[in-house]
Amino acid sequence: MALIKCKECGSDVSSKAGTCPKCGVTLKHKTSCLTMLLALILIPVGLAFFGSTILPSSTSTSASQSVSSGSPRPLSPRELKEAIRNQIKLDWEWQKSGFGNVMEADFTITNRSDHDIKDIEIRTVQVGKSGTQIDRNTRTIYEIIKARQTKEFKKFNMGFIHSQSESVSARITDFVVIQ
Repeated sequence: MALIKCKECGSDVSSKAGTCPKCGVTLKHKTSCLTMLLALILIPVGLAFFGSTILPSSTSTSASQSVSSGSPRPLSPRELKEAIRNQIKLDWEWQKSGFGNVMEADFTITNRSDHDIKDIEIRTVQVGKSGTQIDRNTRTIYEIIKARQTKEFKKFNMGFIHSQSESVSARITDFVVIQ
């Protein structure tokens, strides 16, 4: 088992882990050169050898008919969510309040998609002067943001903040699509 660095928080993580145990981010694993080379060789050979015997002729006809009809297949809920994720913009500023123990944030969320969203989960990561991740907070904004609209949330309480936090990053980690 080898250790790799998490791209989000920098902690050492097993190369076999799917997610970082410290920050929860999904880890991407590199594909070896040998695996890529074998895939480049074996996939075309396999398709050439097995393609004509496995696929019936009616399959290729129906595939061309669906392409020529111009109607794209509907997106799965997961694909729809990922498409919408790229159309949500988060702007924010933060400050310490409550005797320097609480993080308050002003969030501006722009939903440029064609779907309403709600229950927006935001994760903040606190970093010290040394660049070390000190803490993280996750909170959910239980509001609806209509399609193609922007909504502001002032002085949103993100919970306790470590006294040595020097900088904070934030990102939207989850939301619900209203269909």
